[in-house]
Amino acid sequence: MKNMMNVGLTGVLLGSALMAGCSVTVERDHGAADEVLIRDQARSVTIRKGDGTGVATWDDVVADMASADVVLFGEMHGHPLGLAVAQELWEEILVHSPSAVLSIEFYERDQQIHVDDYLTGVTDRAAFDKACKKTAKNNAPGHVRMIDAAKEADRPVLAGNAPRRYVSMARKRGYESLEELGASQQRMYEMPIGDRAGGYQDRFLELMSGMGDHSGEEIAAGFFRSQSVWDATMGSSVVDGLALGSPVAQVVGYFHVQYGDEPGGSGLIDAVRLHGDLDLGRELRIVSIIQLARDDQELFMGTDDVLDDEGEVSEEGEESDLGISTYVVYVGEREE
Repeated sequence: MKNMMNVGLTGVLLGSALMAGCSVTVERDHGAADEVLIRDQARSVTIRKGDGTGVATWDDVVADMASADVVLFGEMHGHPLGLAVAQELWEEILVHSPSAVLSIEFYERDQQIHVDDYLTGVTDRAAFDKACKKTAKNNAPGHVRMIDAAKEADRPVLAGNAPRRYVSMARKRGYESLEELGASQQRMYEMPIGDRAGGYQDRFLELMSGMGDHSGEEIAAGFFRSQSVWDATMGSSVVDGLALGSPVAQVVGYFHVQYGDEPGGSGLIDAVRLHGDLDLGRELRIVSIIQLARDDQELFMGTDDVLDDEGEVSEEGEESDLGISTYVVYVGEREE
């Protein structure tokens, strides 16, 4: 199993996601001056190639993303700088690929009508936010701007996730409960395809094992069913979105897309690939960028380093951020 150096932070984020359907907690509001500053900071971050071969230029990353079938933004939820990085890259993608499509984890399929009403001017931002139950506390400025950029460019935005009520059914009552629902209900979610065993499931269950009341084997398995329905639904939505243009850019919590190059490493990437093969008959070219907290080494070697009496590393940990994504950007710890 690869780098668990992010486990402390990931565990907090994942626990929040499981409890709240991946809602985003916004740390603070930014005024106009703050927004300009953070957008400048976003464009000055160091983006490292995930294979460890060095630093990528902003322009090269944009060109790579704009020419892909699918772009995955693996974000640290509620991180102002991280969200700004994704926002700036998305706006650049729109310039280089005017047919791009945006898909966001934090909107569910039964909210697509509200998204479309906003994009086409039927409703204004206030009505849109009210219909989707968005407030200043759960509507990150970066997400707001990404949707508005799509609107300005006259591009679609997909509410690609499964409604929470169906995800909850999978967790509490098993996949069978979803299979018994009617056709109109089943259009709101996708069932996971194939065997989901692998590093992704192992990491998920390991995280759950440290979450107190949620650590029982059956409870953990239920939460993994929820996670799998989210991944399957978003993956299917991304592939469906290719009928509207490309690349399809999916914004999602980074745990969903981490370790995507290994089979079974990422539930969402596996779902995208499976649906690409099934629905399109071809493998999709996916470019992903993962946001992480640490930035003390070029590609951080994990937290299992052994230190000697002088505090120097005497034995290097086996875990690493190498290979977890096409690109890695370390945005620092999130402000509390």
